[in-house]
Amino acid sequence: MVRREYDAFHPPMNFFRPGQPVFKSWGTQPALFGSLFFTTVLSMGCFAGEFKFGSLAVRVPDEYVVERVATSPLVERPVNMAFDETGALYVTDSSGSNERPVQQLKNPTHKILRLVDKAGDGRFDHQTVFADHLSFPEGAMWLDGSLYVAAPPVIWKFTDTDGDGVADKREVWFDGGTVTGCANDLHGPYACPDGYIYWCKGAFAEQRHALANGRNLVTRASHLFRARPDGSGREMVMTGGMDNPVDVVFSRTGERFLSGTFFVKPGGGLRDGILHALYGGVWGKEHGVLEGHPRTGDLMPVMTQLGPAAACGLELLRGNALGLQGSLLCAQFNLRKVSSHKLVPEGAAFRTVDQDLITSEDPDFHPTEVIEDADGSVLVADTGGWYKICCPTSKDLKPEVLGGIYRISRKEAKRPMDPRGAKLEWANAPAGDLALRLSDARHEVSARAVGLLAKRGEVSAARESLAQKTSLQGRLNALWTLIRINSAEARTAVRGALADSELEVQTLAAYGSGLWRDPASVPGLRVLLKSKDLSVARSGAEALGRIGDKGSIPALLESTPSERFGFHSTAYALYEIGDAAAISAAATGKEGVSEKVAQTALAMIAVPQPLSVPALPLVTPSASGDPVLRQQQFARLHELLALMKGGNASRGAELFKSPRALCTTCHAVAQAGGVLGPDLTKVGAIRTATDLLEAIIFPSSSYVRSYEPVLIRLRSGEQHYGIIRDETPDSLRLASGPTTETKVPRSEVIAITEGSMSLMPPGFDGLLSPEELADLVAYLLTLR
Repeated sequence: MVRREYDAFHPPMNFFRPGQPVFKSWGTQPALFGSLFFTTVLSMGCFAGEFKFGSLAVRVPDEYVVERVATSPLVERPVNMAFDETGALYVTDSSGSNERPVQQLKNPTHKILRLVDKAGDGRFDHQTVFADHLSFPEGAMWLDGSLYVAAPPVIWKFTDTDGDGVADKREVWFDGGTVTGCANDLHGPYACPDGYIYWCKGAFAEQRHALANGRNLVTRASHLFRARPDGSGREMVMTGGMDNPVDVVFSRTGERFLSGTFFVKPGGGLRDGILHALYGGVWGKEHGVLEGHPRTGDLMPVMTQLGPAAACGLELLRGNALGLQGSLLCAQFNLRKVSSHKLVPEGAAFRTVDQDLITSEDPDFHPTEVIEDADGSVLVADTGGWYKICCPTSKDLKPEVLGGIYRISRKEAKRPMDPRGAKLEWANAPAGDLALRLSDARHEVSARAVGLLAKRGEVSAARESLAQKTSLQGRLNALWTLIRINSAEARTAVRGALADSELEVQTLAAYGSGLWRDPASVPGLRVLLKSKDLSVARSGAEALGRIGDKGSIPALLESTPSERFGFHSTAYALYEIGDAAAISAAATGKEGVSEKVAQTALAMIAVPQPLSVPALPLVTPSASGDPVLRQQQFARLHELLALMKGGNASRGAELFKSPRALCTTCHAVAQAGGVLGPDLTKVGAIRTATDLLEAIIFPSSSYVRSYEPVLIRLRSGEQHYGIIRDETPDSLRLASGPTTETKVPRSEVIAITEGSMSLMPPGFDGLLSPEELADLVAYLLTLR
């Protein structure tokens, strides 16, 4: 690889709209950062909370400020981001290619950039190309001196062994073996404080996984997996019928939260969101890929519904610089914003209180990633206007609309001195000094101390910190350290924390005991089943199931809550124990929820495991469209846009429902209407007037995910055209009209080709006048 470096001058400060707060310099040395100061440029009054960067305007709540910290030529289309311990930022940067994923594998054009803030003012000013020739990147994680990046079908491990800012060692850490049409087969990876690496399988291509328990998992469903950095201990954490699980974050007590898309069948504006991803849970819309995956009742509920947001990057804030400590931040690609979600305990799970953090009306502002910096500010990656793969916007490609990286900070926030602990001794620091840092308010410092103490196996120092009663965060960090150490002494220390007076310590101790399947922890875990705190009791049940203790079956039955998440963990624990005779005996004479949980577990035990099904042929791309026709369509589109002045939404609503337009035959708004076409309940929030008009007059120009038509050919010579609604091990269910469906035998399919014609009929350009089209688009834009 040829090393390429770029230095950039700092962008001028006049990119702020007049009247807005702007940053002064943060100082010239990173170790000397003190308070942030602000000044206000007076003139041309602008409402508070809006910041302008060239033609792009973004808004944040009044207590925050936004700064652009990297843009072209340093970075052009950022997708994912990860910091190393020095503060260097690794960014997966798209080339702007919208080639099909399989084609991108043959000619990978994306790259990873390493950005550095040499001036120490919070803006990046130096770049090296860390690695190149990647297929579509879908995640980045820095761990123990290497950068891990998901680029389907593999997770790469990149290492710079000579310190020149360029990866000279490139290894495949994991190979999922599949790449489907939208490249959503793989996202991640993500580092958990427990020492495991987590990643997501999406799409519905069949994969095979050799699990640590000796099981060979054959699955088409979506999953969250984990394994140790050396690849051992692979486990399936959760299952789903959703298309695209994306990002995973972890709370300080081991709770997992996951963002993604199609968690429910679209309807009433629902679709994407954030899950509280419990061990063993099954989420997502009902789909044939879930056959053979045991579940504890109905599909698990979605914690936070976001609608058609295309939820992607997720972060859980460890610091309080934004006043949002412990809250989730979620990048919403389609809705052009990053949202904040305060976690509120509810039963054995959580609900969220939601608000927007940064928003934009610019149709080409597409946030894909949000991460917390060491000082507690937040970086947001806007990838720009290039992405069109499986995205039903206008096919007028905009690779020239570049993105950038933005920093959100709180006004007058005090930046901690030396936020990454760069001035501290690390390599030769005594265990006692590292143990003191477990309570350090600088979250990057305390996290680094956890990693070093665990790597050294410093059980005594961690155990002493756990015994301290001064800092709850420090005690939790000590417990995380012990959980990561593979020794009997560490297991004993974790086991003792089950009886701690702090509920969070009990919860994390149960997590650690279950993670290691520590049989000696069973007595303490049984005590937790009786806790009045449902989260603590749930954690105890989960651990007992992982340990597989048959003697705990009566205690689990006696303590089963009716609350959904607690019920799930109890039922799944009984399922993992797997002794049907013992469960039946213990349930004899039981009534109510105890009887129900026993019946649920027995039904799960009886479910046959997922088996390999006949593989479907890869979807063959349709023939390239006629470029002359496409230019004519664009010309007509812009001609109509010029004529569409003053559309009336009320008239458009009547037209939408009328027999003349027939929109409700195939499309629903707020649960009223057909289901052949996409749900339109919130379409105005995610599509522009151009997108909507193009979809009406040229419906074959682009398709919404899961509504793509295909042509299926069978061995008999039969052909079927329609939208694949579901697939089971035996058949495909194909919708060809509002009330017409066909079952196609899976084993008889010999070819699947992308459809070139939408099921939505053409001709609305002639059927409706420009004024009526304007009315219809005006109405659709109100659906938010």
